[in-house]
Amino acid sequence: MHLCNTASLLPQDDIEMLIIDNEHAHATISLFGAHILSFTPKHDKVQRLWLSKNALLDGKHPIRGGIPICWPWFGAHATNAELSSHGYVRNQNWHIVDCQDTEQCTKISLRPGITTGLGFDGQAQLTMIITVGAELRIQLVTENTGDSAFTYTGALHTYFHVDDINDCELTGLTGEYLDKLQDFKRFDTPTPYRFNQETDRVHLATPKELAITSGNHLTHIESAGHDSIVVWNPWSEKSVSMQDMEDDGFQKMLCVETAVTLGQQVLPGQSHTLEQVIR
Repeated sequence: MHLCNTASLLPQDDIEMLIIDNEHAHATISLFGAHILSFTPKHDKVQRLWLSKNALLDGKHPIRGGIPICWPWFGAHATNAELSSHGYVRNQNWHIVDCQDTEQCTKISLRPGITTGLGFDGQAQLTMIITVGAELRIQLVTENTGDSAFTYTGALHTYFHVDDINDCELTGLTGEYLDKLQDFKRFDTPTPYRFNQETDRVHLATPKELAITSGNHLTHIESAGHDSIVVWNPWSEKSVSMQDMEDDGFQKMLCVETAVTLGQQVLPGQSHTLEQVIR
């Protein structure tokens, strides 16, 4: 596989990094987990993603920050508590299957080595399509290559960089959410939507566009193929307990996740695309 002109592969610690540097943006992608670690558009030079300074880049553990891929389940496994949270593709090395340059963007397609594992019986081909331009487009395509339908859950678990979690606002969400910290009780989405404590909420809503206001900058988030938006910040006590997160890391990040939490059925010969666009 020949890389396109705007892409290069560099080793870092124990994983390979795919560096995209084109006219419109700079991005870093770990081939371990097909994990986007950074995205900085050149028109404003503002980093959109947050990566923990203590992230483990050992090719064994999930990476804290950026955009982890949760597939073929989100959160804890529904029937086997011993299985790792968020599935197993984020702990695999992915390979490049296509690389294209245009005047507007660089498009990379990645696939994992294995898509069927303990806890998921579906026959699937999984493709991550990453388009780096003035905006970042992530498409996680799940294709059913077998003879039987299967259902999966998953997410693009994006950690957005904010200047100060105490002084940022999320807009575009309405209705009720399920609070994972309060036994999934339902509450109304606050207006304005601001943060002053640990937050772990599943919004059973499908807004096309959200925005995070942080300091003088506005980050736009578009979603498609989802049934939920998950909003998460661990806050101070949990941050201290995490080996791969600096104690004050929570102050600079907010997870707004384009997610399938209710279950997406994929019929034989068909595919489903979970998509997030960041600009």
